[in-house]
Amino acid sequence: MESSTKAQEIKQRNRLESIDVFRGIAVALMLIADNPGNPLRVYPQLRHAVWDGWTVADLGFPFFLIIMGMVIPNSIDKRINRGDDKLNILKHIIIRSIVLFFIGLFLNGFPLFDLSTIRIPGVLQRIAITYFFAGTIDLIVKSYTNKKYLHSLIELGLAFFLILLYFILIKFLQIPGYKNLVQYVDLSLFKGHLYTPIWDPEGLMSTIPAIASVIFGAIIGHIFQLKSTLITKFQIIFIGGVIGILLAVTADRWFPVNKNLWSSSFVLLTAGIANVLISLIYFFVDIKNYKTIFKPLSILGSNPLFVYVVSEIIRKTLWLIPIYDVVTGKTMALDLWLTSRLFTPWAGDKLDSIYFSIFYTIVWILVLKKFIKENIVIKL
Repeated sequence: MESSTKAQEIKQRNRLESIDVFRGIAVALMLIADNPGNPLRVYPQLRHAVWDGWTVADLGFPFFLIIMGMVIPNSIDKRINRGDDKLNILKHIIIRSIVLFFIGLFLNGFPLFDLSTIRIPGVLQRIAITYFFAGTIDLIVKSYTNKKYLHSLIELGLAFFLILLYFILIKFLQIPGYKNLVQYVDLSLFKGHLYTPIWDPEGLMSTIPAIASVIFGAIIGHIFQLKSTLITKFQIIFIGGVIGILLAVTADRWFPVNKNLWSSSFVLLTAGIANVLISLIYFFVDIKNYKTIFKPLSILGSNPLFVYVVSEIIRKTLWLIPIYDVVTGKTMALDLWLTSRLFTPWAGDKLDSIYFSIFYTIVWILVLKKFIKENIVIKL
């Protein structure tokens, strides 16, 4: 019995299905929030907060960053254990970051590619930058010590340093004529190439605390690698999440939760929620072995960047195809036409939009299930 338990723990340290499930939740949030059947009928919690405050939709992107951070320690360890030189590992981190950044630029320009107005910041660009810094930090830390608990403590200190530094810069460095330092930096560097003429939610300055989000994810990854019992790891991650949420509530008084600014309190809140959620998933999926019920989410989380890239292309092309509706005599976009013809008749005008989004997500699960069955792997 003891031998069986030990074997189980070794296996789970190497492969945790809870990570795929959590990744699947992030993908589902992204697909549902970004693909409403009718843009005029979207639940408030599926709309991003306009400024201060947060909604469920605001959790998708930070969850992406946190889950990326969670796999960094194991990924780097695998390369170190197989004898890769640390410079080669750093080279791999740099190349992958550059590839992700340019895929992001491609998506921003698609399909017109107007270089005079192309948006330079973006989701994949932020993923690329934060991956580079968090991966490099993890590699440097491992170059000085091989003690897992020290990896966590050092990176925890760095994460808090980043969000404290960001808080100080935003609160005490005011630029006349600008709303805040974030706006000043982005307009100085990327004017004419932002999400809006005066603002970008994935700007350069606000990427600093986003690096902390990835590092908080890496800390979870380090905890999973500890030679502790499964229950102990669950408890550490869960308690860490509760502490993060409490700190976020406290910090909100001075620096409100704000996704557009990626405020320090937003980092703490989303990291705290992620810790609590991943610990519970870990408990039920990897400890209690209740895998079947979570399998659709695990499938959806098997290839998140591929899903994001393709779904963005679909959103900018397929959904915009004009369709003439013979019933109303009006022309409408394909996604709206599908919703009004296939979902509104039975779901009504309150639930049709969300049912379209859920159906679209289910289609993606079926596509990825086919990929897995056919052993098709698409890495970005």
